[in-house]
This record gives sequence, structure tokens and C-alpha cells, in this order.
Amino acid sequence: MYIERLTTQEFQEFTFNHPLTSYNQTLQYAKYKELEGYTYDLIGLKDSTGTIIAASLILFKKVNKYTYGYAPRGFLIDYTNLDLLKAFNQLLYEFYKNYKITFIKINPNIFISKYDKNNNRYLYNDNSQIIMNLRNAKFQELIRNKNFESKVPAFTPIINLKEFKYANLDKNVRNKIRKSYRRGLSIEKIDYYHLNEIYPFFKNKTKRPLSHYENLFKALYLSNMIDVFKINVDFEEFLINTREKYEEVQEKNQRIVNKIAFNATDKILSQKIQSDNELRALEDDIVMATKGLSKQRVKPIAGAMVIKYKDMITVYVSGYNYRYKKLNPKDFLYYKIIEYYKYNYTYMDLNGFSGDTNNVNNPYKGFNDFILGFNPTVVETIGEYDLVFDPKKYNKFIQEVKIK
Repeated sequence: MYIERLTTQEFQEFTFNHPLTSYNQTLQYAKYKELEGYTYDLIGLKDSTGTIIAASLILFKKVNKYTYGYAPRGFLIDYTNLDLLKAFNQLLYEFYKNYKITFIKINPNIFISKYDKNNNRYLYNDNSQIIMNLRNAKFQELIRNKNFESKVPAFTPIINLKEFKYANLDKNVRNKIRKSYRRGLSIEKIDYYHLNEIYPFFKNKTKRPLSHYENLFKALYLSNMIDVFKINVDFEEFLINTREKYEEVQEKNQRIVNKIAFNATDKILSQKIQSDNELRALEDDIVMATKGLSKQRVKPIAGAMVIKYKDMITVYVSGYNYRYKKLNPKDFLYYKIIEYYKYNYTYMDLNGFSGDTNNVNNPYKGFNDFILGFNPTVVETIGEYDLVFDPKKYNKFIQEVKIK
């Protein structure tokens, strides 16, 4: 067996059909990371007949005096075959021994457990045995992160789009989506030249510059691997619909008042309180819609970038204007994305979940509740591992450098 650099055709043909493939192991993703300051190799392990039996995109970056590699969602290899894994690692070391590489980081696209929402626990599968193989193959195992400390989330919520039903959404989510329609929200697909309209919704969340998203779009767009959406609020429609709803609830409220005059039961009094609360909420909506309309009729309030690869779509990033949180733009955004893709794709990766489900003080609890409202299957991936080439430099690196 031997390692060599693959042609783009060799790499694409092998990776596209590999069971562990993802958009992170594509030439397009490599081109995007190149725009971000990385160099890259497309390497393959071949047998004596020249047949590729393993491959990976490996990104390289120099930070201070260290050069490290990163195989995003790689390597693409049979991790159940310990002998193959050991041989690949040794050949990698020999292949790169003159490049002064400190280590290569991997985070394979391998699921080791599934979250049982009803019992709040994770059910592990046989893939967890691969962890032993990685240890035996001399990979440095990193701390298993439950939140978002690693380069990619360790926990992934996935929706089966072919089995998706509106009725399966949490009742609270359905209620928010229904109100969003009444409040004049709509989704719009946008192009590269309008990224600046939704960038403010990502800016404070990710701390990345606009150029980061522009580079991603440039690298993936020609291969039809990316779509960008924004959520608009039409204040005129919002105002008209809310006034109509207010009149409807007001009439209902008056009928309840008439009932109370004859028979003030606890049930009727409870209905009156509920109706009063609904009227106050509608009055607040009328004020918001009126103020918004005085400045502009249509305003973008949320957005998302979606990556498409094979039968999977991934919400790469999303965000919204917190001033309009009451309009539930994020719930509406995710629901409309599901609707947009459910006939042409099989799975939707919601891109992130906190595995710390037992801590009521977890700062990500609200985010988890939002994700679980869409009733996804939450899976845990195998985590991050470093293949160390220079132990002395590696120990200094992890003390001095934080990888972004």
C-alpha cells in the first residue's frame, strides 16, 4: 500500500460514494478553505493494484511556528479495520515527514449514540467500539465536549424530510408558525449580492467577517451546493391581519362578558382572562406593526445559509434580529426551509445541539428546546482526535494556540 496525491477526479469519485462522506470532504469545500487562508491536499491510500481504499481532504495552516493539518469529517477509511488504520497512519507520517507537521486533526462522521428524549439519555451503538481502534492506532483522544467547544458540534439533530409531518412539530412551535403567517412573515431566496442584508444576524453570533460567508458562497455556488434565504416582515400585511384578528377577538371577548353577566362560573372567568391577554398581545402587535410601517413596508429580520450535498441539507448558519424575537422568525425560518427541501432531499442537519441535557442551568437549554421542538433525531458523533507527528511541538501547541 502507498499514499499519493489524488487527481480531483479520483478524489471526487471515491469520496462521493464513501459511506462517511459529507460536504466537508469535497473539492468545493477545499476551495472555500483555501479562500480562508488554508492550503490543502487530496490524498489517497492505494493498494498494489492502484485501487483507492482510503482518502481524505487535508487542510493545512501555519499558526506561529506550528503547522497543523485538519481532515474535516475525515479520514474516509474503514475505522473498524485496525490494521488498515495503523498502516494508513504510518504511511501518512512517512508521506509528510519532511513537511514539519505537528499533528492532523480528525472528527469522523461516525454516529455512536442516539438521544432518547423521553428518558433523557443516550443509547449507544456498536460504533462506540471504534473509539478503541482510534486509541490503539495512536490517536490522541480529545475531551468529549457536550456543548460547542470543538471545531464542529459533537451532537447533531437530523430531520427525516421524507417522514416530516407538520403535526409532529411541538404544539408551541406550530402555534408560533401560525402566528408568523398572520404577522406578515415570508421567506425569500437571495443571491451573493444580498448577503449583506442578512449578515448582521450572524455577525454577533459567530464573530466572523462578511468575507467568510462570501467565500463560502463563491466556492459552493457554481456546484449548486448552497442556498441563502432571508425572512421578511411585511408591516402593512402585519397591521391589516392583526386589526382583523383584534376585531374577531374583541367580539369574542364581548360575548364572554355577556355570559359573565348571567353566569360567572370559574370556566367563563378563565376564558375572560385568556381573552383579555390575547387582546393585549394583539394591541402590542398593532403598535409594532404601525411603528414598523412608518419607516418601511418590508424589512428583513432573519436569514440562513444552507449547504446541499447528496441527499442532505445542512443549516450552515442562521440568525435573526432580536428586536423582532416576538415574531418568532427563527421558528418560521426553519419550518419554511423544511417545506422548501422536503420533496427533493431526504435529511436536514440542524447543525448543533448541546449534549448537556441534565443541567437545568445549561446556557444552551433554550437552544436545545428550540431544536427539540422540531422533533429531530439527535445523534452523537465520535468526537475529535489528533494524530500527533511531533509530540514535543504538540504539547506546546495545545498550550499556546486555540484553533478556530
